[in-house]
Amino acid sequence: MAAPAEALINLDLDIEGMTCTACSRRIEKNLNKVEGVHAYVDFATETAHVTMAPSVTRDHLVQVVRDAGYDVGSHRPESDLLKWRIIIGAFISLPVSVIGMMPGLMPATWPLIAAVATLPVATWVAWPFHSVAIKNLKQRTSTMDTLVSLGVTIAYLYSLAQLLAGGMESYFEVASVVPTVVLIGRYLEVRTRRSATDSVRALLAAIPDKATVRRDGAQLEIPTSQVKTGDTLVVATGQAIPVDAVILEGRGLIDNSLITGESVPEEASAGTAVAAGAINLGATLVLQATAVSANSRIAKIADLVREAASQKAKITNLTDRISNVFVPSVIGVAAATYLGWLLIAHDATRALSAAIAVLVIACPCALGIAVPMSLAVATSLGARRGIVIRHPDTLSLLGHIKTVVLDKTGTVTNGLLAVTASIPVAGSATDAETATAYAAALERGSVHPVARAIAALDASLTATEVAEAAGSGVTGIVDGLQVEVSRRAAESFANPDEATAAVAAAGARSLAIVSIENRAVLVLGLEDSIRAEAADAISELDRLGIEPVLLSGDQPARVDAVAKAIGIHRFFAGVSPEGKVEAVAELRAKAMAEKELVAMVGDGLNDVAALAAADVGIAMGSGTHATQSAAAITILDDDPRAIPFSIKLGRRTYTNIRQNLGWAFGYNVILIPVAAAGLLNPMLAGTAMAFSSISVVLNALRLRRAAL
Repeated sequence: MAAPAEALINLDLDIEGMTCTACSRRIEKNLNKVEGVHAYVDFATETAHVTMAPSVTRDHLVQVVRDAGYDVGSHRPESDLLKWRIIIGAFISLPVSVIGMMPGLMPATWPLIAAVATLPVATWVAWPFHSVAIKNLKQRTSTMDTLVSLGVTIAYLYSLAQLLAGGMESYFEVASVVPTVVLIGRYLEVRTRRSATDSVRALLAAIPDKATVRRDGAQLEIPTSQVKTGDTLVVATGQAIPVDAVILEGRGLIDNSLITGESVPEEASAGTAVAAGAINLGATLVLQATAVSANSRIAKIADLVREAASQKAKITNLTDRISNVFVPSVIGVAAATYLGWLLIAHDATRALSAAIAVLVIACPCALGIAVPMSLAVATSLGARRGIVIRHPDTLSLLGHIKTVVLDKTGTVTNGLLAVTASIPVAGSATDAETATAYAAALERGSVHPVARAIAALDASLTATEVAEAAGSGVTGIVDGLQVEVSRRAAESFANPDEATAAVAAAGARSLAIVSIENRAVLVLGLEDSIRAEAADAISELDRLGIEPVLLSGDQPARVDAVAKAIGIHRFFAGVSPEGKVEAVAELRAKAMAEKELVAMVGDGLNDVAALAAADVGIAMGSGTHATQSAAAITILDDDPRAIPFSIKLGRRTYTNIRQNLGWAFGYNVILIPVAAAGLLNPMLAGTAMAFSSISVVLNALRLRRAAL
């Protein structure tokens, strides 16, 4: 009988030893065989997320993982170890392969030298492939690692046997080159698959480590992890709110851009709910904790990131799909070759030689550089344009993108407020230029985004007796006059009719009303200015047949105005981070019905979950580390025109990769029948491998000439 939902336990296990998505699927399958366990294994973060009944123990799950051939513990610096394997492998394999393909230059003792030199490559350098092959054997499955391990092992042992018997055939260069070049691709993969973990860590880093609480009449500073629901907290000006809470005392402004992504702070007073990670810009606030630790809103957003990333990690990559068919087929052909020669020619030696030749020639040396080479060229092209493509899987998706969702603030806009309208109030005795100078003098000492925008307008005057009233505005004396810059309603001033008319003329903007001696004289309208390149980017997306959709937590009127200004016809406004995930999911559901995909572009922590939930996430370079970690593509210079460029680059790169894989397999597949017929010699094998590798390199370099 299943345990009640409330009794279930959540557990994360760090998995060691996974080398591909097939590994994660194998572990997941074994864990889910345990009664009372539901698990999914995230290859990107090397973590098994388990929901289990209380009767299941962690030790039992650890043993299940180990029985599958993997381990549980803290992650080791796998990329560092791979780097040393590649360095040592390259140092040995380069001379072995070069001299091996030039028999006229070989000294008489070269086969013996090659045998000794290749041994550490065929064993220690190639161990990642051997270990996975052993695991595959236990599970009665096969991957490309199986073929690499089998080819390297047989090539070395067969060459060693030939050496000891005085024969001339030698495949030592195969045993040294193949594991080295394939590990290059493995190293790039290891370095890129940690991004989901990085994004979650960066997201949670926005929560302060310490919190100030009131307990038993005393004010204490304790670790945020020790805050309990119902605790009374004190948050001073400029501090981040440690947990989800509701305001008990105080009135001020909350920078909630972490959650909403909008640059304008929100007014907050008693009864207002605030989220962990928000910044208190006003007076000291007294709060009551409503949700802590894993139950806080930001923690739940982090969970959304993990879920979205883990779902994408289960997408089998192109090499996996090829190996699922190619590896068993090659092994079958080798077995058939051996049996055929044995039964027809009754020659066990020749049967073994032909079977080994099939396995060796079928092990595609160029496969290891087919993807990395195209990525290297594409990366250099992207870097010159300010684009970084971080995940290889993205290239297989970009060609199917039909909808691009763009966050408004910081993506199509600059993310900083600026004064865009200055409207004098009818009947005012003070001219607009003087009133602006007065307002700038008052706002110069404030950190409020609206204040910074106004202060930048003028620096000619100085204010005294400046007082900032949290949530209402700033007052002070300028040139002997009482001046106020406020966001209060126009009706609160002595001349409400004239002020209201000026406010209406300002339109859908953030407003600041300047008054002198309690009489409104000027209305300043502030907006997050649209990037100059945004309209061109949207036009190019339209030309590519891609629908742009605007997404924002801002007010509908402002979002509508921005959408119209840059040529977008569809938008979502007033959307929370969770709502952004839902909007992306809704668009993906519709797109999937047409076998199309959705990309998401954002820059803030509030966009992280939506970026992870989209088929392809694109981050702006000025965005947070968490945003860039959750995204597959980063636009370094914040130019939105790089969005359509990156899609075109991805399409061309993926096409190039498929061509490279064709070259990588083509020569080998063509020569398999030659090997099976017993007509293959080491020189032909070496030439085929060298030619396929050269073809891959030359084809990848063609990307540089591609018109994008």
